[in-house]
Parts: sequence; structure tokens; C-alpha cells
Amino acid sequence: MKKRYMFFIFLVLFLVLLFFTPKVKNIFYDTLYPVLYPLSVVSDEFSQFFSLLKEKKALIEENNSLKKNIELLKAEIVSLKFLELENQKLRTLLNFSQSLKDYSFVSAKIIGYSPDNWSKVVFVNAGKKTGIKKGDLVLANGKLFGMVINVGNLSSKILLIGDKNFKITARTRKTRETVFFQGYDLKKGILTLVSPEQDIRVGDIVETESSDGSYPDGIPIGVISSVEYVEGEFFKRVFVSINLKPYSTEYVVIVKRKEK
Repeated sequence: MKKRYMFFIFLVLFLVLLFFTPKVKNIFYDTLYPVLYPLSVVSDEFSQFFSLLKEKKALIEENNSLKKNIELLKAEIVSLKFLELENQKLRTLLNFSQSLKDYSFVSAKIIGYSPDNWSKVVFVNAGKKTGIKKGDLVLANGKLFGMVINVGNLSSKILLIGDKNFKITARTRKTRETVFFQGYDLKKGILTLVSPEQDIRVGDIVETESSDGSYPDGIPIGVISSVEYVEGEFFKRVFVSINLKPYSTEYVVIVKRKEK
């Protein structure tokens, strides 16, 4: 018991001398230096490592935020381009409609296409409530696009000029020859019953011609691409380039026929 007290007193005196005697303190530090210095270096390395991890995390978060902002800007640019294209199409319709001042017309949007590959038709969001009737002409991008063949209260069915069932009286713009246009496919139509003496020329524009004024004259249909003479046939074989693009057309103008 006595020895234990003596050891405790000695330990206390040693600590007092250690912390209050500069010389002893220096000796103690010098003795522990080989151990304390490596620990200090390791501690600094760990601090630097965790600091780098923290900076990396901050950079990753900032990078993700910048990516998100870039995607939002891209979406905004696409939206602005769409609005610009929409406005351009509407301005085209407005400018073209001014040339139809003697006729009543309505603009409509294409809302559907033919479910089969045999007939070339589209559906628009205008019908009897806006005064649409069967036989009204349909224009797109300043050219003849089709004809109304079926009318509902709120929608109508349009037969495209590229369908083989589409037929209309027409004329050539330069030579003023009366012709009959018939659809063939989305890229071309044909002129039927063209007699050998008719002055039909490649490159001439084919346009509408109304004998009774029920629809406007001069609406472009297409351009004559070839004139052929087939042996054994009396009439010329004439093809007209129309190049319809119904799937990239959004708006059309429906010209109401005048009742006679």
C-alpha cells in the first residue's frame, strides 16, 4: 500500500517537472519527436485528402447544375424555333389569303392521315360549322393541295391532288392551253386527253381554271416535267411534278366554292 502511494507521488512530481521545467520539457519533446512528426505528417495528408474530396463533391454538384441549366436552355431554344416556324407559316397563310379576297376561305390544321396506303387523304379541324362544303378546294404553301370530299360538323376529309381519283380542269400558264389534271402519286400527276396539236411545254406551270368562276383561277398545281409521244396512242402522255409533302404540312387554306 505504501509503495503504491509512493509511486503515485512520484508520477505527480514527474508530470509537474515535465510541464513546468523547460529543460525537462524540451528533453521530453525531443524524445517523442520521431513519433510525433510522422503522426503530424499523416494528419496533414488526411486533412488534405478530405479537403480534396469536399472540393470534388462541390465541383460535381456545380457541374450537374450547369448541365441541367444547359438542357433547359436547349429546350427553350427548340421552343423558340418552333414558335418562329409557326409564325412564319401563319404569315405565309395570311399573305396568300389576301390574294383570295373575292372568295370566302378559312384556315385549318391537319389533324389526321389516311389509315391505309391506297388512298391519299388527310383530315382537318374544320367542318360544317365553319361553312365548309364538299368540293371546296384546299391550298397549302401557295399551291393546290386537295379537295374536300367529306364534311362533318367539326372536321373534313381532304382528297390530295396526288390521289388517282383527284381530277380538275386546269390550264398551262404560258400557252393558256386548257388541260385536265389527274393525280398519280405524291410526287407527280398527269394531264389527260392532251391532243397532238396542243402547245404543251416542259417547265410550264399548270394552274387551276374555273369555267364558271366557282373557284379561283390561277392557283398553281405543279410544273410539267415531261411530254411523251407513245406510238399507237393519239393523246400525248404528260407528267406534272407536284411533290406533295402532307406529313410536313400543318396548316391549309380551304377556299369555299361559290354557288352558281
